[in-house]
Amino acid sequence: MGDSPNGNGNGTTNGEGPDRDFWIARIGATIREQRVGRYTVEELAERAGVSAGLISQIERGIGNPSFATLLRLASSLDLPLASMFNEPAEGRHNMLVRRADRRRIEIPSQGVVMELIVPDTERKLGVVSMTIPAHFDGANSSDSHEGEECVIVQSGSLVATVGGQEFHLEAGDSLTYDSSLPHWWHNRTDSAAVMLAISTPPSLGRAH
Repeated sequence: MGDSPNGNGNGTTNGEGPDRDFWIARIGATIREQRVGRYTVEELAERAGVSAGLISQIERGIGNPSFATLLRLASSLDLPLASMFNEPAEGRHNMLVRRADRRRIEIPSQGVVMELIVPDTERKLGVVSMTIPAHFDGANSSDSHEGEECVIVQSGSLVATVGGQEFHLEAGDSLTYDSSLPHWWHNRTDSAAVMLAISTPPSLGRAH
């Protein structure tokens, strides 16, 4: 699943409309804000293993990064993926999160959606709902972080790879593992899957 300046989209965004434009612009602005004063585009490209041209497109809001590319850029900037969640609404309760008010990230090029279940990222516990689109291959999005993680498949079917070992998970199944081991997900079905990922301490995410 590659990167495209146009993107074909999946899931809730369908690659079109204001949602897609919002997320592409937000991702680009965040990457640029975190890069400027630290690295040139070329230096960041070398650190992340992606092309300088793609980074330039992303920062200008015309690139459409894959999840793997976003993870590599965030890791190279020492930037938690959670920092890209949309800003909290004014007056948000510091304990209660209504379903409609969840902070979220969307990756328009692939239809990946991440929703923050806890009120903010300044917690001892990280809880994220993640929608994995049909035929998603996460082999290039290997992740690792300090601590322990438990994932629960809420709908659909997923294959988790943890430390080189595969686990086939159906709705209702859970998997608990040392999150310092490289781990990723595949959706080998024709339907999207939803999983809940609970981590302690909260995941910062590191690409491999």
